[in-house]
Amino acid sequence: MALCIVVVFGAGLRAYALDFQSLWTDEISSLMITDPTLPFRQFWDRVLADTHPPIYYLILRWSSSALGQSEIVARAPSVLFGILTVCAAGILPSASLSRSSRVALALLLAVSPGAVWYAREARSYALLLLLSTLITVACIRLLRCMPREDRAARGALTMLTMAALLASFTHYFGFLLTMAAFFTCFLLVDSRHRALVVLSGCGAVALFMPWVVYHSRFITSERATWIGELSVAASIDWFKHLAFGGSASLLVFIGAAVALLATGGWRFGVALNSTIGACALLCLLTLAAAGVISVHTPILTSRNMIVVLPAIYVIAAELTSCLMRRWGTIVGTAYLVLQIGLMCQALAAYYTIDVNEQWRDSAALVLDTPGCASGNIHVYGDASNYRFFTRSVRPNLQLIEIPRGAAADLGNEPTTTSCQIVLWIVGVALWDLDDLLDRLGLSRSSSEVSEHHSAYVIFRKHP
Repeated sequence: MALCIVVVFGAGLRAYALDFQSLWTDEISSLMITDPTLPFRQFWDRVLADTHPPIYYLILRWSSSALGQSEIVARAPSVLFGILTVCAAGILPSASLSRSSRVALALLLAVSPGAVWYAREARSYALLLLLSTLITVACIRLLRCMPREDRAARGALTMLTMAALLASFTHYFGFLLTMAAFFTCFLLVDSRHRALVVLSGCGAVALFMPWVVYHSRFITSERATWIGELSVAASIDWFKHLAFGGSASLLVFIGAAVALLATGGWRFGVALNSTIGACALLCLLTLAAAGVISVHTPILTSRNMIVVLPAIYVIAAELTSCLMRRWGTIVGTAYLVLQIGLMCQALAAYYTIDVNEQWRDSAALVLDTPGCASGNIHVYGDASNYRFFTRSVRPNLQLIEIPRGAAADLGNEPTTTSCQIVLWIVGVALWDLDDLLDRLGLSRSSSEVSEHHSAYVIFRKHP
């Protein structure tokens, strides 16, 4: 009954006001790649030009073909994956974790700021998190098998291999987690099952590497240069938000762990062959592999690191169980309630304030402005993102791209149409707007600016 309540609660967090946030640039990219009007060959060319493997795009193309590309429909597959993640966390570890740990794990994933956020956007991360959860659970199940439990070990290994392949073909960090999971199992599993782990791991690599070789012909490391421009401190801080909702929740987690260690109540938990040790090793190996690759090509971002969220939450769930056994149910429950309460505080913003850049509202203003059914409007950045909103309803409206970082002299351009919009900007912070306008030959004194969240429509000022 408790697990059912947790699943329903998690489903509500993911589905409620699903269209409150505007589509943002990456979601628009997903929808342009999976445009159902494109022939399959053109769709596949766009998939190959992207940095991610194809499974999520195939799923989104199918749903787009069947149901369209509205905000709710585009995000619906992610909602489903998010709900399945909570279900998997509560049901699948039945033989590997205690009931209290399973309920805690499901609840942590249900309210996880990162899990909820990515279950509400049209990107591959909700599917990646579901498969990461399956990989983590399968890894634990395999390590918990006794030497004579060959059937259970084969079942866990089959689940691990299937989830690993699907995760690898969903996101390249899924492959890093796959390798970390197989290496963890190889190190910690009973020697009777070690040969099967090696065979399954080699099989997963053999099946995935042809795709890596094929895909490498179409993408370059330049596609990841933006990652190198990110601050490491900012990425860590945002991952802290995705995992725990903020510093207070993280400190509660660390404080409870330190308290158990200091009193000797967690000695069995830190043993390398324990669930906690296995999950810690899984996290460290995944992040270490990403760090090594990032020396050559930057790939380590906060959202890519969500593959380790299930392992982190298993540790937190086991911490809850340890507290219950050490000091009683009330103490363990109090810790979990406090942890969940602090994590939930971060969720309110998803339903109450604009977090994504406002493509939707700024596009609505452009489309509703009299005289702008045709003519020219300058746009700042990739014009294809802007055309996503105008191509079907304003096919005669010409969008003139100004590349990011470029300069122009829009203030002295002659007026050739009745459209009073000079410039449409999305994805620029408010504190950078004046500098950008100056670089483009405009100013607030000579223009009328309609402001949205990180989006602006600049009109000619009437004399």
